[in-house]
Amino acid sequence: MLVLASLPATADKPAVFADRLHAKFHHARCLQCHQFNTRERDGRAFASHRSRYLCVECHRPDVIGLPPNTDWMAPLNMDYTGFSPAATCRLVKTRMGMDPTGKKLAHHLLHDGRIRWALDSGMTPGGPKPAVPGGYAEWKRDVEAWIADGMRCE
Repeated sequence: MLVLASLPATADKPAVFADRLHAKFHHARCLQCHQFNTRERDGRAFASHRSRYLCVECHRPDVIGLPPNTDWMAPLNMDYTGFSPAATCRLVKTRMGMDPTGKKLAHHLLHDGRIRWALDSGMTPGGPKPAVPGGYAEWKRDVEAWIADGMRCE
């Protein structure tokens, strides 16, 4: 059962995406995968890997800790680089489809192996990359508070 908790003293200040999650979504570790297929931002598919299918040669499950056959890069329509907090929030909510309760979004943001990889280890063939500040514990707290407070974008 998924329980969404709110933070203390949120009655006077709602949990808004801009305050809680925008900076984390725009952390280099997250953007690395979200820009992967974007030619305009010279994503890794174009800059260093030439093809997303060459990635599995180095980014093997035993190196990055994801299950075999996991498509670990974000789809092209999920590159939110340079988006404002409100635009990033709207994109994330829209791409999850109709989800007024936030359960589907919470499941993805809190239990998807790719997100846990980015927050917990971020191990690459070249070694780990700098972590998202606060790690999974802070991420979970902020995601749950944001969803419990109505998934406000502004």
